[in-house]
Amino acid sequence: MTAHAPLSHYFESDINLKGLFDILNPKNNLVLADDMMLSDANGIILQVSETYEKNFGFHRESIVGKSAFDLEADGTFQPCVTAEVIRQKKKVVSTQTINHTHKNVMTVGIPLFDQNNELKYAVCFNTVSMEQINAIQQNYRNLQDSLQQYSQEIAELRTRATSTSLVVRSPAMQRLWTLMQNTANTKANILITGETGVGKSAVAKAIHAMSNRANGPFIEVNCAVLHENLIESELFGYEKGAFTGASSSGKIGKIELANHGTLFLDEIGELPAHIQSKLLQLIQEKTIERLSGTRRIELDFRLLVATNRNLEEAVQRGLFRSDLFYRLNVIRIHIPPLRQRPEDILPLAQQFLERFCQEYNKQLSFSPRFVAFLEEYDWPGNVRQLENLMERLVITAQDPIIDVTALPLEYTGETERLLPQIGTLEEQMDAFEGQIIRESYRRCKTTVAVAKELGISQATAARKIAKYVKG
Repeated sequence: MTAHAPLSHYFESDINLKGLFDILNPKNNLVLADDMMLSDANGIILQVSETYEKNFGFHRESIVGKSAFDLEADGTFQPCVTAEVIRQKKKVVSTQTINHTHKNVMTVGIPLFDQNNELKYAVCFNTVSMEQINAIQQNYRNLQDSLQQYSQEIAELRTRATSTSLVVRSPAMQRLWTLMQNTANTKANILITGETGVGKSAVAKAIHAMSNRANGPFIEVNCAVLHENLIESELFGYEKGAFTGASSSGKIGKIELANHGTLFLDEIGELPAHIQSKLLQLIQEKTIERLSGTRRIELDFRLLVATNRNLEEAVQRGLFRSDLFYRLNVIRIHIPPLRQRPEDILPLAQQFLERFCQEYNKQLSFSPRFVAFLEEYDWPGNVRQLENLMERLVITAQDPIIDVTALPLEYTGETERLLPQIGTLEEQMDAFEGQIIRESYRRCKTTVAVAKELGISQATAARKIAKYVKG
């Protein structure tokens, strides 16, 4: 095949490079490829490559800024492929005569569209050899490959970002999130600690989702709910006939199911002593042997464990193996209780409200007084208690706005102090307004932020803060 074969042979279909105009934006200080010309949608030449002057005898300054249609009219280019691309809004392949040097060159013109399918730029490649044609093809393929890889990475990041319900508004949770990011792709064992209901399982799932094992299985086992006589077979599996009542075909254990993924053992402090010994051996050798089995099975998994118990104290009391504790405690992630991170309470509550409203087909919102309750309550059950309360309130809600009056009886002691004292309507409204201003100022710290949050002017915010907070 000769160098002068029609270029349509090499480009099988019209090219619509949506979104690539940003890459070719002249403000990006792009160095254009050999013999390339870039114009805007009106035909104004924005750039020509550095080799243009050398190959075609043009000073760049004599081309840049001029109209492709004018250059066609005065005979500089016959025909002007740039002008044809703009007129036809599709790829144009043509022999273009450059009268200044009397050169005939094969030219490929490509339209570049924006996301709204509007023409943004036109790019022309002047090709005089097969090598240049091949280079264009390769550059295009490389660019498409890069864009595909970029799209995959963005999709993966979005998947990971939405794979967890964690809220990281508070400084404590932001520090925890940074630690999770820094350790997600390591092989180190992680011990997650915190009170009951703080979200240890959610943290474990987030670490898995951020890791290079995200496409593998995530196997979660709550050690506290497994019967002591069955825990070994549940974790390690068994061969057929291992014990009375065993499946005739045997069973794969939870640990083996986590191969090439993540194994999360919750309530690790509840493991009996003989299972602690087997778990230590598993960590050291990364192999298991099923009950009644005769062969060792090699495994590749990441181990995450969690507990609400003080394992150091359990070690001192002889209830937990010290060598196992040190194997597990390579990286410690402690989740603070909800009462110590009040910045996370309202975003979590809003997240749960949206989820349950969608599930139960309702449209609800919070009253300012209910928001104040959320942020001042101690939440002994942490995130789990908040989640359960939100579901209960969504189910039982009779009004579109959830107020403290809708709270269950066990919360009434906390809500009494949030209600204004008996008095005239004006006195009660004044007390209620003062409560809103004080809570907003406690969160926002500045009059500007309070004004923005409450939808009032800064002058009004300053006046009310002076009255209710500083007065």
